[in-house]
Amino acid sequence: MKRRILVCLFLISFIGVNSQIIRPYIGIGTYLHTDFEKSVILSFKTGGEFNLNRYFKPEIEISGLLGSLGTHSIVNENNIMIEEYTRSVSAINFSFCPKIILGNSKELDSYFVLLPRYSISNIEANKRSYLYNNTTGSLTLDKKETLKEWSQSFSFGIGYNFDLSDENSDSICLILDLQNVDMGKTLNKLSTNASRIDTKWTLGFGFNYYFNLKRKKA
Repeated sequence: MKRRILVCLFLISFIGVNSQIIRPYIGIGTYLHTDFEKSVILSFKTGGEFNLNRYFKPEIEISGLLGSLGTHSIVNENNIMIEEYTRSVSAINFSFCPKIILGNSKELDSYFVLLPRYSISNIEANKRSYLYNNTTGSLTLDKKETLKEWSQSFSFGIGYNFDLSDENSDSICLILDLQNVDMGKTLNKLSTNASRIDTKWTLGFGFNYYFNLKRKKA
Protein backbone atom coordinates (compact mmCIF):
# COMPACT_ATOMS: atom_id res chain seq x y z
CA MET A 1 0.00 0.00 0.00
CA LYS A 2 2.81 2.46 0.89
CA ARG A 3 4.51 1.76 -2.44
CA ARG A 4 1.29 2.53 -4.34
CA ILE A 5 0.87 5.81 -2.45
CA LEU A 6 4.43 6.87 -3.30
CA VAL A 7 3.89 6.00 -6.98
CA CYS A 8 0.70 8.09 -7.08
CA LEU A 9 2.43 11.08 -5.50
CA PHE A 10 5.35 10.77 -7.95
CA LEU A 11 2.99 10.73 -10.92
CA ILE A 12 1.14 13.77 -9.60
CA SER A 13 4.40 15.70 -9.22
CA PHE A 14 5.72 14.58 -12.64
CA ILE A 15 2.58 15.55 -14.54
CA GLY A 16 2.30 18.78 -12.55
CA VAL A 17 5.83 19.90 -13.50
CA ASN A 18 5.62 18.99 -17.18
CA SER A 19 2.13 20.05 -18.20
CA GLN A 20 0.53 21.83 -15.23
CA ILE A 21 -2.59 19.76 -15.74
CA ILE A 22 -2.14 18.88 -12.07
CA ARG A 23 -1.03 21.17 -9.23
CA PRO A 24 0.29 19.24 -6.22
CA TYR A 25 -0.53 20.53 -2.75
CA ILE A 26 0.03 19.91 0.94
CA GLY A 27 -2.17 20.99 3.82
CA ILE A 28 -2.82 20.93 7.55
CA GLY A 29 -5.91 21.49 9.65
CA THR A 30 -7.53 21.11 13.05
CA TYR A 31 -11.03 19.92 13.92
CA LEU A 32 -12.71 21.03 17.14
CA HIS A 33 -13.91 18.23 19.45
CA THR A 34 -14.06 18.66 23.22
CA ASP A 35 -13.68 14.93 23.99
CA PHE A 36 -10.10 14.97 22.67
CA GLU A 37 -6.96 16.36 24.30
CA LYS A 38 -6.68 20.12 23.72
CA SER A 39 -10.11 19.79 22.06
CA VAL A 40 -8.64 19.15 18.59
CA ILE A 41 -8.18 16.42 16.00
CA LEU A 42 -5.18 17.08 13.75
CA SER A 43 -5.25 16.67 9.98
CA PHE A 44 -2.39 16.33 7.49
CA LYS A 45 -2.93 15.94 3.74
CA THR A 46 -1.39 15.91 0.29
CA GLY A 47 -2.83 15.53 -3.18
CA GLY A 48 -3.29 17.07 -6.60
CA GLU A 49 -5.67 19.51 -8.27
CA PHE A 50 -6.70 18.71 -11.86
CA ASN A 51 -6.98 21.94 -13.85
CA LEU A 52 -9.82 20.94 -16.20
CA ASN A 53 -11.32 24.42 -16.66
CA ARG A 54 -11.93 27.70 -14.83
CA TYR A 55 -14.90 26.45 -12.84
CA PHE A 56 -14.18 22.79 -12.21
CA LYS A 57 -10.87 21.62 -10.69
CA PRO A 58 -11.35 18.19 -9.07
CA GLU A 59 -8.85 16.93 -6.51
CA ILE A 60 -7.58 13.57 -5.32
CA GLU A 61 -6.18 13.47 -1.82
CA ILE A 62 -4.52 11.31 0.80
CA SER A 63 -4.96 12.61 4.33
CA GLY A 64 -4.48 11.58 7.93
CA LEU A 65 -6.50 12.32 11.05
CA LEU A 66 -5.03 11.92 14.53
CA GLY A 67 -6.56 12.41 17.95
CA SER A 68 -5.94 11.36 21.54
CA LEU A 69 -8.44 11.25 24.38
CA GLY A 70 -7.62 12.11 27.98
CA THR A 71 -6.83 9.56 30.69
CA HIS A 72 -9.87 7.81 32.16
CA SER A 73 -9.83 6.36 35.69
CA ILE A 74 -11.83 3.40 37.02
CA VAL A 75 -12.64 3.21 40.73
CA ASN A 76 -14.05 0.42 42.91
CA GLU A 77 -17.05 0.53 45.23
CA ASN A 78 -14.94 2.34 47.86
CA ASN A 79 -14.04 5.07 45.37
CA ILE A 80 -10.45 3.86 45.19
CA MET A 81 -8.78 3.97 41.82
CA ILE A 82 -7.92 0.52 40.48
CA GLU A 83 -7.26 1.14 36.79
CA GLU A 84 -6.55 3.81 34.18
CA TYR A 85 -6.75 3.68 30.43
CA THR A 86 -5.92 5.93 27.51
CA ARG A 87 -7.38 5.91 24.00
CA SER A 88 -6.28 7.30 20.66
CA VAL A 89 -7.53 7.05 17.10
CA SER A 90 -6.18 7.74 13.63
CA ALA A 91 -7.48 7.48 10.08
CA ILE A 92 -5.92 7.33 6.63
CA ASN A 93 -8.35 8.78 4.08
CA PHE A 94 -8.40 8.38 0.31
CA SER A 95 -10.60 11.15 -1.06
CA PHE A 96 -12.06 12.61 -4.23
CA CYS A 97 -13.31 16.19 -4.31
CA PRO A 98 -15.10 17.65 -7.37
CA LYS A 99 -13.98 21.19 -6.44
CA ILE A 100 -16.20 23.95 -7.85
CA ILE A 101 -14.78 27.43 -8.48
CA LEU A 102 -16.90 30.54 -7.88
CA GLY A 103 -16.25 33.99 -9.38
CA ASN A 104 -13.31 33.03 -11.60
CA SER A 105 -14.63 34.13 -15.02
CA LYS A 106 -11.48 36.13 -15.82
CA GLU A 107 -8.85 33.94 -14.12
CA LEU A 108 -8.78 36.13 -11.02
CA ASP A 109 -5.98 35.88 -8.46
CA SER A 110 -8.48 35.02 -5.71
CA TYR A 111 -11.81 33.22 -5.60
CA PHE A 112 -14.12 31.10 -3.45
CA VAL A 113 -14.42 27.32 -3.80
CA LEU A 114 -17.00 24.69 -2.86
CA LEU A 115 -15.51 21.43 -1.59
CA PRO A 116 -17.81 18.38 -1.52
CA ARG A 117 -15.70 15.32 -0.73
CA TYR A 118 -16.11 11.53 -0.80
CA SER A 119 -13.66 9.52 1.32
CA ILE A 120 -12.75 5.90 1.97
CA SER A 121 -11.04 5.66 5.36
CA ASN A 122 -8.96 3.10 7.20
CA ILE A 123 -9.57 3.83 10.90
CA GLU A 124 -7.39 2.51 13.72
CA ALA A 125 -8.38 2.84 17.39
CA ASN A 126 -5.98 2.03 20.24
CA LYS A 127 -6.48 1.51 23.95
CA ARG A 128 -3.87 1.03 26.70
CA SER A 129 -5.00 -0.20 30.13
CA TYR A 130 -2.93 0.24 33.31
CA LEU A 131 -3.47 -1.39 36.71
CA TYR A 132 -2.99 0.94 39.67
CA ASN A 133 -1.09 -0.20 42.78
CA ASN A 134 -2.44 1.76 45.76
CA THR A 135 0.49 0.68 47.94
CA THR A 136 3.25 2.00 45.69
CA GLY A 137 1.16 4.53 43.74
CA SER A 138 2.45 3.14 40.45
CA LEU A 139 0.79 2.08 37.21
CA THR A 140 1.57 -1.15 35.38
CA LEU A 141 0.65 -1.74 31.76
CA ASP A 142 -2.01 -4.43 31.70
CA LYS A 143 -2.95 -4.79 28.03
CA LYS A 144 -3.02 -3.11 24.64
CA GLU A 145 -5.99 -3.28 22.29
CA THR A 146 -6.19 -2.27 18.64
CA LEU A 147 -9.13 -2.27 16.27
CA LYS A 148 -9.04 -1.40 12.55
CA GLU A 149 -12.04 -0.78 10.31
CA TRP A 150 -12.85 0.66 6.88
CA SER A 151 -15.57 3.25 6.38
CA GLN A 152 -17.01 5.59 3.74
CA SER A 153 -18.12 9.17 4.23
CA PHE A 154 -19.21 12.39 2.53
CA SER A 155 -18.17 15.82 3.79
CA PHE A 156 -18.43 19.42 2.69
CA GLY A 157 -16.33 22.57 2.95
CA ILE A 158 -15.88 26.07 1.60
CA GLY A 159 -12.62 27.85 0.90
CA TYR A 160 -11.00 31.07 -0.24
CA ASN A 161 -8.05 30.70 -2.63
CA PHE A 162 -5.53 33.48 -3.35
CA ASP A 163 -2.22 33.66 -5.24
CA LEU A 164 0.98 34.50 -3.39
CA SER A 165 2.95 36.06 -6.23
CA ASP A 166 2.51 37.95 -9.50
CA GLU A 167 5.13 35.71 -11.15
CA ASN A 168 3.75 32.22 -10.51
CA SER A 169 0.55 30.47 -9.49
CA ASP A 170 1.56 29.24 -6.03
CA SER A 171 -1.47 29.83 -3.86
CA ILE A 172 -3.03 29.21 -0.48
CA CYS A 173 -6.61 28.12 0.10
CA LEU A 174 -8.12 28.81 3.53
CA ILE A 175 -10.71 26.13 4.27
CA LEU A 176 -13.64 25.81 6.66
CA ASP A 177 -15.24 22.37 6.53
CA LEU A 178 -17.26 19.65 8.23
CA GLN A 179 -15.48 16.30 8.19
CA ASN A 180 -17.65 13.22 8.48
CA VAL A 181 -15.23 10.34 9.16
CA ASP A 182 -16.82 8.26 11.93
CA MET A 183 -13.74 7.47 14.05
CA GLY A 184 -15.91 7.41 17.17
CA LYS A 185 -17.68 4.25 16.04
CA THR A 186 -14.38 2.34 16.08
CA LEU A 187 -13.28 3.90 19.39
CA ASN A 188 -16.55 2.97 21.10
CA LYS A 189 -16.07 -0.72 20.31
CA LEU A 190 -12.89 -0.73 22.44
CA SER A 191 -14.58 0.86 25.48
CA THR A 192 -18.16 -0.25 25.83
CA ASN A 193 -18.49 1.19 29.37
CA ALA A 194 -17.02 4.63 28.58
CA SER A 195 -18.88 7.67 27.33
CA ARG A 196 -19.75 7.43 23.65
CA ILE A 197 -17.61 9.38 21.17
CA ASP A 198 -19.05 10.81 17.96
CA THR A 199 -16.68 12.45 15.44
CA LYS A 200 -19.16 12.87 12.58
CA TRP A 201 -19.80 16.40 11.30
CA THR A 202 -16.87 17.89 13.20
CA LEU A 203 -16.09 21.52 12.31
CA GLY A 204 -12.54 22.30 11.27
CA PHE A 205 -10.27 24.96 9.84
CA GLY A 206 -7.06 24.64 7.83
CA PHE A 207 -5.28 25.52 4.64
CA ASN A 208 -3.80 23.97 1.48
CA TYR A 209 -0.64 25.21 -0.21
CA TYR A 210 -0.68 24.67 -3.99
CA PHE A 211 2.60 24.46 -5.92
CA ASN A 212 3.13 25.67 -9.48
CA LEU A 213 6.64 25.58 -10.98
CA LYS A 214 5.68 27.51 -14.11
CA ARG A 215 5.56 31.27 -14.28
CA LYS A 216 2.31 33.05 -15.01
CA LYS A 217 1.75 34.22 -18.55
CA ALA A 218 2.49 37.92 -19.02
